[in-house]
Amino acid sequence: MNPMAERTCCAAFWLRCLCALACSASAVWAQESPSAPYRDHYIDDGALSPDVSTEDAGTSDTGALAHSLRIDGVMSVQSGSGASYPGRANEYGIVLDSQWDTASYGAWSAELAASSGGLRVGTNGTGQNVVTVIERGMPFDGSWNADGAIGDLNVPNINLARFQSQFFLPTGPVLGLSTEWRGPSGLQIVAGGGEPGLYEGIVVPNFETLGGYTGTIGAQWAPAPQWTVGGQLAEAREVTSIADALYAVPDRTASSTAFLSTAWQGQSAHAQLNVIDGSMSDSGNAFGTWLDATTTRGHILQSVGAFRIDPNLSWGNQLITSDLQGGYYHLDYQSRRWFADIGIDQAWSVSGRGADTTFLSGDTRYQLSRDLGVGGVANIRRADGAIAWSAEGYLDERNSWGIGRGQVDYARDDVEADATLTLNQGWNTTAGTHLNTSLTYQRSTSTALSTSPRSSSAASLSINGGGELTPRLSVDGNVRWGAAFSGPGAAAIVANVALTWQMRRDWVLLASYYDYRTGSWASLTVTSPLAPPLATLNPAMSEHGVFLTIRYQRASGAHFVPLGGAAGSGSGRLTGTICLDANNNGRFDAGEGVAPNVTVLLDGRYSTRTDSDGHFEFPAVAAGHHVLTVEPDNLPLPWILADNGRVEVEVRTRDHTDVTIAAHSARFGLNNPAPSGS
Repeated sequence: MNPMAERTCCAAFWLRCLCALACSASAVWAQESPSAPYRDHYIDDGALSPDVSTEDAGTSDTGALAHSLRIDGVMSVQSGSGASYPGRANEYGIVLDSQWDTASYGAWSAELAASSGGLRVGTNGTGQNVVTVIERGMPFDGSWNADGAIGDLNVPNINLARFQSQFFLPTGPVLGLSTEWRGPSGLQIVAGGGEPGLYEGIVVPNFETLGGYTGTIGAQWAPAPQWTVGGQLAEAREVTSIADALYAVPDRTASSTAFLSTAWQGQSAHAQLNVIDGSMSDSGNAFGTWLDATTTRGHILQSVGAFRIDPNLSWGNQLITSDLQGGYYHLDYQSRRWFADIGIDQAWSVSGRGADTTFLSGDTRYQLSRDLGVGGVANIRRADGAIAWSAEGYLDERNSWGIGRGQVDYARDDVEADATLTLNQGWNTTAGTHLNTSLTYQRSTSTALSTSPRSSSAASLSINGGGELTPRLSVDGNVRWGAAFSGPGAAAIVANVALTWQMRRDWVLLASYYDYRTGSWASLTVTSPLAPPLATLNPAMSEHGVFLTIRYQRASGAHFVPLGGAAGSGSGRLTGTICLDANNNGRFDAGEGVAPNVTVLLDGRYSTRTDSDGHFEFPAVAAGHHVLTVEPDNLPLPWILADNGRVEVEVRTRDHTDVTIAAHSARFGLNNPAPSGS
């Protein structure tokens, strides 16, 4: 049987399993339905606008608990030219996502993704269908509840390992099983394992396994009101690290790592001591410890820490930040009008092979008035005797057109200087539409080639906008034009436009197109110290693609039992985007990236994942206060989330609430050290 037939048979098998599971779940819903059906009443003689849960995720079953089904049929075509993208790639597939609530067995979700074609980024280029079933919040006697998952998932960590201020232990994706139990006295038990792998695919996710096995088990407990202690073990056998897999390096290794932690939480202070000990194949044993503490007094938050971590420490099949020793001190001040943050990080290499680095940083903002704020950022880095520094100043103004920002950046090291001017404007628009523009001018000077210092200048214009053209048709787009005025570089354009058409109540057509083009440009290459640099022609490149999705989406019972609510409560639609906030202003600006395939939890119970555009959606959510939590499992480094990815939102009945969750780049420190010699 050929690979295509095998994948088709596998997809059919899992689809049959899901259908059987859905039938069983339907029986459970029927058994657990409320005894008395909900009876609607008119308000204001029926003059209110329709509930979005009826319009976009309608119900035909008023006697069951909330459950929904979404099926996407996907087709994509990509083609391009140039060394980075030769040829053509087509992808055809199906994505099935189902969620259902139960009265006694928690909230469940299931995902199936099957495709043919596409792009492969791993070591062997043979991705597998994605099949995942997740259960959250199943109650048990004695104040216990449990989560569980099977399929393509991320192995769990105890909370003491996940919520770290500087170092963290990454949770890698595996094909396997995981479980988490929470009980009295803050008791938490986690376990999971399987064959590690990588998510890939264009629009339809698929999972490429890398061979070997990785697993973990851990627990934490609160023996006293202010104390928490915990530990966890991670084991890997015959695995390829994620970094090696991305570069097609077939190295196999084994590791065994233990983590112990204790934390103290006072009314205005927190301290946590961590110890890690592990070994890797051919690397021997390695040890690490770090202490983090914070204290809050009035408007001032202080953070201090010390650390020492030997080289070659891993967690499962992922290397962690290591070969560092040193400490840090940060001070944050925040009032109604002032924000200030200053810090010093000092790190030395334990082995002597890395850079010894000192990093000073300062960030301040002052709100002059309701509509005007100014701020600046300064950084100085000294690594192995070389000094680099950067400075940024900006002005935010709420003007008659919207919210604008003018920003100047300057960065310099021993071989290069770079100055950038950016004008950003978020425009006032009508309800249901948005528009953001950004204009950037950049000038760089390099003395890397002492015989021929070079300067270059370039400019770019970015536009991000969209909205509802009609009640059933909406458009979103992000376009960036770039032009090189002098020096190396070339004109470039990046465009992404998406259309959403609500054909019928349960049927949606989504179409998008992207285009990337850059012209040819010349760079200087040193072939010999005795010969002058040679001009090397970099050929023009282009890449474009079309994506088409036909979506069926149906939610039964959602009108009467919305997510997080009780029977008969009002509901609204909750959507959002996780963006990579490059300028750290808390907004999704034109030209910024997004975070796909990241898990988002609603009230810690209902889960969904961001799509390839960083979007997530909960179609019918109970009106009121809710908490969104982003699990940072698949967030690309060095991006991190404030407040551990926790965002509080208010949902209103018959309304659409949209949030932007901004991940910001970790400034230099323990997770992002400077490269040696920089």
